Amino acid sequence: MRGSSRMHDPSEAEHDRVRRRAMNIAFAVIVALNIAHAGWVGVGGWDWLTILLLNLAALPLGVGVKVFELRFKMATEEHQQALRDLPRRKRLEYAGYTALIVAALALNAGLVTWALVGVWLYDFITYYHSRPERMRHIYAVTKTLDELRGFPAPWAWPLPVLLWSFFRSL
Repeated sequence: MRGSSRMHDPSEAEHDRVRRRAMNIAFAVIVALNIAHAGWVGVGGWDWLTILLLNLAALPLGVGVKVFELRFKMATEEHQQALRDLPRRKRLEYAGYTALIVAALALNAGLVTWALVGVWLYDFITYYHSRPERMRHIYAVTKTLDELRGFPAPWAWPLPVLLWSFFRSL
């Protein structure tokens, strides 16, 4: 015996296809933007370290992509309630992250398109890491909410790029 299997749900399968297509399109757009940026403006020297640090700083924005996706998997009231149930400390950490990432992006405005790689990479890795579980909407919802609650110190991720930007400006 092969164990139990679940019934095929066309809405979940369709959502999965749309999600993967959107991820592929986003990747193509990000690559095109960065190639255009590298060709027109040029990237060299210490810019590559700044780009790497921007990618790391933007990783928590990938959680934002997943929270946005929850809008399509939950009723509006449930979505709002789930975000309200987020612990106050975690909401403050994300508020601090928002302020710091905006400052980091403003200081490195010429390299903003490169930060999108970090957002896409986080979303891609976490999506495919547990894709078999995510096929069910309820698993995707609970996993995303757990990810939102358990993301380690989101406010700390932009600090290296902020410090590097400050150091470079001296």
